[in-house]
Amino acid sequence: MPISQSDIERKLDPPAPARGHRPLLRVGVLTDIHITPPETGDEWYVKALRRFDAERVDAVLVAGDLTTWSRRFEFEAAAAAWRKVFPEDRRSDGARVERVFIAGNHDVDGFFYPDGKFASKEEALRESFFYHRDEWWRELFGEPYEPAVIKVVKGYAFVLVNWWSRAPSVYATNPPRFPLAADVPPEENPAPAFLEKIEAQLPADKPFFFVQHEPLKGTVCQCDPDAALDATGAILARHPNCIAITGHMHYPLTDERSIWQREFTAVNASCARGFCFSFPGRENGHSVTDYHRDPPFEMDRFDIQAVRQGLTMDVFPDRVVFKRFDIVSDESLGEDWVVAPPRRDVAPRYSFASRAAASRPPRFPAGAAVSVREIDDGHRRTELGNALDPAPRRQVVVSFQTAPATADSDRALDFSVTAELRIQDMAQAVQEKRVYSPRFWGAEASDTGPVECAFAMENLPKKREIRFVVRPVNNWGKAGEPIASEWRKFE
Repeated sequence: MPISQSDIERKLDPPAPARGHRPLLRVGVLTDIHITPPETGDEWYVKALRRFDAERVDAVLVAGDLTTWSRRFEFEAAAAAWRKVFPEDRRSDGARVERVFIAGNHDVDGFFYPDGKFASKEEALRESFFYHRDEWWRELFGEPYEPAVIKVVKGYAFVLVNWWSRAPSVYATNPPRFPLAADVPPEENPAPAFLEKIEAQLPADKPFFFVQHEPLKGTVCQCDPDAALDATGAILARHPNCIAITGHMHYPLTDERSIWQREFTAVNASCARGFCFSFPGRENGHSVTDYHRDPPFEMDRFDIQAVRQGLTMDVFPDRVVFKRFDIVSDESLGEDWVVAPPRRDVAPRYSFASRAAASRPPRFPAGAAVSVREIDDGHRRTELGNALDPAPRRQVVVSFQTAPATADSDRALDFSVTAELRIQDMAQAVQEKRVYSPRFWGAEASDTGPVECAFAMENLPKKREIRFVVRPVNNWGKAGEPIASEWRKFE
C-alpha cells in the first residue's frame, strides 16, 4: 500500500543480509499489457502472472497502460486477471505479493483517442478512467490513486509516477484532432516536485526504483548517448543507486539500448501485449516516424503482434539482475543484465558509448549466399504505413540467411542491402535499404530466417548489370563483412 510522508524514513531501513542464493527482493516486471477484451483477452497476461507466481516474486510491477481505451470494463478485466492468479494478493504458496501498478497514457488519455469510439463527452464522463481515477483505483486495486507516491516492498522504495494528461496540448491543434479533449484542464508533471520533496529520505546505500510510463529523455532506446536529461532525470542523476523502469515505447528487449547507464540506470520494460515498435527507416520496421512515408516501404512490417515480453528483477546486496523472457515461448531474450550502481570514476557497464565501442561486427556463416527473384504480385505499404496496398507491384526480392552471434562476433539484428550498378570497372550504389531479420525481437535460436528485402522494379536500372550487397549490422550500427549476389540484368 502507499505510505505517507511520515512513514518513508521508518520503512526504508536496510533489509537483512541475503541467505544463500535467494535474492532479497524479486519483482516481476511488465508494461503495456493493454487489456482490451474481447480483442486481446487476458491469456498471455495470466500466463506471465503464473510465471511470476512460480518464481515466487514478492511484487509485480506494471509500468503503465493496463488498458487501451481508458474504459471501465478494461480495468475490471485487468483486476480480474490479477485476482485469478493472486487472490487476495497472495501467491499460490500463501505469501503476499504486492501490486506495483501505475497508469499510462492509454489509461488516462485513452478516452479521447479516436479508436476508443466514445460517442460523446457524456459517455466519456461516465465510462472513462480519466474522470474516475481515485474512485476506480480504490475500488479495483484497493488503494488510493495519487499523481506520485512511494511504495515500499521488503524495505525497497518504489517511487511511482502516474501519467499526467496531455489532453490540452493535443487539443490545441488547428483544426482540433481530438474533440473530446476540449475543456480538459492542464496537468503538470508531478515527478520533479515530488522527488524534491522526498529526496532526503531516499536511500544511499541500496537501490531504489523510479517508475513512470514514459521513458526519461536521453535514456533508453535513444540514439544520442550524450543527450541532456529532463528535469526529472536531472534529480535522479544525483542518485547513482536509482534504477528507472519505464514502458510506452514498445521496443523489444533484444535491443540492447533497452538498458542505459550514465549518472543512474534506466531500463525499458518492452511490451506485454504485442504491437511492437522499432527504430525507424527499416523496410520491414514499425515506427510512427515512418507513417506517411513517401514513397512507402515495399514490404510488410515484421510480426508486431507476436512480441509479448517481460522481465524478472532480482535484487541482491551487491547487484540487481534483470532476466529477459518471451511470455509466449518462455525463451530467454539474451544475457542477463547485471546492474551495479554507476561510479563517477569508471565508465558504466551499460553506457551506450562503451558498449558500442566494445561491440563486434556481425559475421555471416561460412557459405552464406544471396539469392534474387522477380515477382509480379508484390505489395508495398499504404501511404499511412501500417497496412499493405492491395495493388500488385513488380518487385525484386533479395533473400539471405541470418547472422547469429559467435564467439567473436555479435548477432545481427538488421541488415544493410545495397543495389549496385556495374559501370565497367566500378560499382555504383543505386539504392540502399535496411531490413530487420524476421524475428529480431525474439530469442536468437528462433530467429532463423530467411531475411528478405524487397525493391521496386521501377526503381532499378533496366538492361544494366545489377547486384545486391548485404552487410550484417549489430545493435550499435557496426557492420560486418558483406556477401553479394551475382550480377544480373532486369528487363
